[in-house]
Amino acid sequence: MRGGNDFSRRRNKKMNILGIIGFGMNPAACLLRDGKCVAFAEEERFTRIKVSEGLFPGQAISYCLGAANLSLDAIDVIAFGWDCNKYPWSMGRNFAKNFLRYNLSSSSDAHDSKNSSWLLALEGLTDFHPARIIPKINEGFRSIGYKEKLPPIEFIPHHSAHAYSAYFNSGFHNAGILTIDGHGEELCTQLAIGNNDTIRIVESFPIPHSLGWFYAALTEYLGFIPYRDEGKVMGLAAYGQSRNRQNKWIEPLSRILRINGGTYEVDPTYTLFGGHRHGQRFSDKLARLITSIDPAITPVSRGETTVLNHERKNRYLNEGYIDLAWAGQELLERAAVMLASKLVREYNVENICIAGGVGLNCKMNGEILRRCGCKRIFVQPASSDAGSALGAAMFVGLKNGDDVRQPLENAYLGPEFSNADIEKTLKANKLEFRPVQDPAQVGAQLLSEGKIIAWFQGRMEMGPRALGNRSILANPTLPEIKDRVNKTVKFREMWRPFCPSLIDEKKHDYIESPGETRFMTVAYPAKKTIAAALPSVVHVDNSIRPQTVSKQVNSHYHDLLSHMAKLTGHPVVLNTSFNVKGEPIICTPQEAIRCFFSTGLDALILGDFLIEKLTTHEKR
Repeated sequence: MRGGNDFSRRRNKKMNILGIIGFGMNPAACLLRDGKCVAFAEEERFTRIKVSEGLFPGQAISYCLGAANLSLDAIDVIAFGWDCNKYPWSMGRNFAKNFLRYNLSSSSDAHDSKNSSWLLALEGLTDFHPARIIPKINEGFRSIGYKEKLPPIEFIPHHSAHAYSAYFNSGFHNAGILTIDGHGEELCTQLAIGNNDTIRIVESFPIPHSLGWFYAALTEYLGFIPYRDEGKVMGLAAYGQSRNRQNKWIEPLSRILRINGGTYEVDPTYTLFGGHRHGQRFSDKLARLITSIDPAITPVSRGETTVLNHERKNRYLNEGYIDLAWAGQELLERAAVMLASKLVREYNVENICIAGGVGLNCKMNGEILRRCGCKRIFVQPASSDAGSALGAAMFVGLKNGDDVRQPLENAYLGPEFSNADIEKTLKANKLEFRPVQDPAQVGAQLLSEGKIIAWFQGRMEMGPRALGNRSILANPTLPEIKDRVNKTVKFREMWRPFCPSLIDEKKHDYIESPGETRFMTVAYPAKKTIAAALPSVVHVDNSIRPQTVSKQVNSHYHDLLSHMAKLTGHPVVLNTSFNVKGEPIICTPQEAIRCFFSTGLDALILGDFLIEKLTTHEKR
């Protein structure tokens, strides 16, 4: 795949490219101006519906155009991060080949058409045909008020979009590129080599060999929501780290995910192909396999608390489910490390770039960095399908002569609100508030007193991790603060870990062999003394998923961390996203206020304004 023309032949006219992805998971939009991304946002932040599955990114588009002060007629190209031109023929051939192979060789429940997820795949052959997608895109633009004729639409291969978003944001001039997700068109995994301004595909793994499907099947089996809650499985798996690594689930799950030398296969009769009486992402055959080994490990209905039995075991976890989660995480890591090692070994690269939804598995990314032989790693912080909107725009920009190389220093590309905007919202809500001259100093003081605060500053982050502009913060030196945040603010499972933000210049004091640490995308071992010093941000397996902050990138947040060093001895905070369980990260001051008053947060700092809740003692 040739990336584009030589940079010396660039046009004089600035090119405006609107990158979008929609009608699936994580719809999003971005605006590329003269090769540089000036705005990016996920649709969920506006609809307030987590992942906003199936929606058109209309509000995200409106934001991006507004942020660039452009009208739609100023857009040269709309780049769509999915190659709809492959529907129905290329995708149909792939479907027919796999249907014949697995339908003829699998057990009888594969023929249960009433419950088979392959019916959904058949529907997709027509849903993504250009003859259907283009009218849907037109309708989406009309729904947000754009009546004029649309600019040309280019459909970009999904894994190529992921690869562009990672490589050209990495700052590397030579790298192996690993993209892993559920699937993009007919592909599930792709290996490529980036060299200067070109990306060359070297190997692909087609449907049904999907590492994303494999992990999603276990996610749903354990009672979580697939394509949303994989992070919960990753966190749960860590509780099995101290037990025998050759646990009883490795061999059975290896029948599903088979790793052989430099390749792997996934047997879809355990995932999407077959009867689905219990779940959509795992088949009845998987349920039979697991219950035949341990009858107690039955499929968990969503919302059940089998994984964490509060009544009988208090804070201790059910070992059967932990061991199953550990084995699934272990096999995913083995496959990913094998693929990255192949890129390093066979193509002599020192750097690895990662994107695709599976790339959000920071434990896997840490194992790749430590075990594949590379020197550096870059993980696109918006690795989910949302990031393909950016990659698609880069693909089109480079093809048309733009220099799209943009080392990603920060992820702050979303909406921002001035102090005047914030004050207007506070007054409209008839709230008592006060301006503060130094929000960072005030915030650090509150944190040192054991308060849990919400921190709302500047432009919203892209991707699923809050990075200090839409964050909930706490003092990580307090052993009990983790449980307080989980129980009274986030309302989420008590066993889930939290991440630290720390100043970049001190990262070697806290992290073993730190590499990429800016975006909470890679897990590292904590230094031996850190678990005792910062108990609320070190996971049970002694791992941390850090964000390091430089003053040049986020001066406000860096100042807060520096004040924390003076007050607590550590330039570190517990940082989690400003939202509650099941909701997207908040975007606006109004949403920040609503979340503040519906949770156990003690204080909210919005720009240069502070709101505090009075304690019972203070009220008297």
